[in-house]
Amino acid sequence: MCKVVILLTGMPGSGKSIFTDVARKKGVPVVSLGDIVREEVIKRGLEPTLTNFLAIANELRRTLGKDAIAKLAINRVVDICSASCIIVIDGVRNLEEVDTFKKNIEAHFLIVAIHASPRTRFTRIVHRSRQGDPKNFEEFEKRDFEELSWGMGNVIALADIIFMNEGELEQFIDCVESFLLKVLRDWCT
Repeated sequence: MCKVVILLTGMPGSGKSIFTDVARKKGVPVVSLGDIVREEVIKRGLEPTLTNFLAIANELRRTLGKDAIAKLAINRVVDICSASCIIVIDGVRNLEEVDTFKKNIEAHFLIVAIHASPRTRFTRIVHRSRQGDPKNFEEFEKRDFEELSWGMGNVIALADIIFMNEGELEQFIDCVESFLLKVLRDWCT
């Protein structure tokens, strides 16, 4: 049974994937809300482009409510929680999603935000070349404003912990490892 749920938030390119990679290496299960949207895009036979990701995410929120992605992920999260002391839910974008998880899972919640400047994030996004990522700074800014319009800034503002990720990769990894080891020690031993 989950004792602690880490709700991970941050703008695209801030370092959420690095955080989840470290978590997985520590044996911590991760559910990505972005993957829920990607799966929906593919299920509908659409090309995995930024435009389609944003359109489907907006449509889901319009038809199912602001917490649509959390609603679509909740069964997966609850199943994992039945067998794990801890889980990371990656890509929380609004307070309605936070509330949905809190209503459906009895555990201690930690909102963790990762921050990096727009220029740093854009450089990272260009170098990672993930499907659906913006191709230029104009698309990047459009995506940022779209994500902020969903309420992500509110989640970041209410974070229990904020990681600044402007420095070297190894330094960030060390910080994440230390944090996760402390959470595992405090909640799962």
